[in-house]
Amino acid sequence: MEKRIERGGMAGAVLKALLTAYAVTAVILLALAFVLLKFQPDMQKLGAVILSCYVISCFLGGWLCGRKAGKRKFLWGLLTGALYFALLFLLSGMSSQVFPVDMVQILTAFVLCAGSGMAGGMIS
Repeated sequence: MEKRIERGGMAGAVLKALLTAYAVTAVILLALAFVLLKFQPDMQKLGAVILSCYVISCFLGGWLCGRKAGKRKFLWGLLTGALYFALLFLLSGMSSQVFPVDMVQILTAFVLCAGSGMAGGMIS
């Protein structure tokens, strides 16, 4: 019975970490939109800035989830980063008519999200 409660606790921790990561993403992207509006920077660097936003958010989510986990913090951080990417991928696919087909960019984003979530879990 205790293990079931413990798992439910970790599911809640993962959910809280994901919500926090998405809130951080929203704040960073809002700030980015303001910078784009005011300063009109080089659009070629925009992709790197957006990926950096994902890395920061997943790192924070992994760190929060890892703090709650007693053991295997890196796996809980990895799970948080992977779930972050999965939800982001599904929502971006649902919002556009054509699903993104550039597998290199998709794999890069997945590795960065999962890796930064895992790093956050390890550091926690």
